[in-house]
Formats: sequence, structure tokens, C-alpha cells
Amino acid sequence: MSLLSPLSSSEKKLIVVLIFIAFAWTLIIIFGEKGLLSLHRMGLELREMKEVNERIREENKRLIRELYLLKNNRKYIEEIARKELGLIREGEIVYQFKEEK
Repeated sequence: MSLLSPLSSSEKKLIVVLIFIAFAWTLIIIFGEKGLLSLHRMGLELREMKEVNERIREENKRLIRELYLLKNNRKYIEEIARKELGLIREGEIVYQFKEEK
């Protein structure tokens, strides 16, 4: 049998089966449960989770600073009471102005 002779039918069937197997594996590698698309999606989710964690970390730092001020700084407590509760000191006069629309 020379290299130039046509392929036998069993050889042709083997080549078709091998091509089918290669195609099937390619699909599994790309679209499978742990395939390339899934890996890409998980990478995007990981990046998003890291961003959320960073925002939460910053919020925690802000809350810890505010807690410290609330526990240790009377002027800060007074400022919050004035802003949020509208409290005034004895002897102060409060002027309220109506907003025009």
C-alpha cells in the first residue's frame, strides 16, 4: 500500500469518528460546565465580588470612625443632635425660613 492510494472504508470511518470526537471535546472544553465560557463568567463574578468587598470594607471603616466619635467626642454628638434632631442650646433662638418653590 503506497501513501498515494485511496483510503479504505474502515480508515474513512475511523477518520470521521476521530473528527467527531475532536469536535465533541472542543464543544465540551468551550461550553461545558467547567469550560472556557464558565471560567470567564466566574472571573467576572470574582471581580465584581472583590469590588463589593472593597466597598463594604470602606463602609466599615467609616462606621468605625463614626462609632469612635460617638463614644469619645462630645462636640460631634452635639453636632449630630443639632442636625438630625433639631436640638438647640438653652438661650439660643432658632430662625426657620420657609423655602419658596
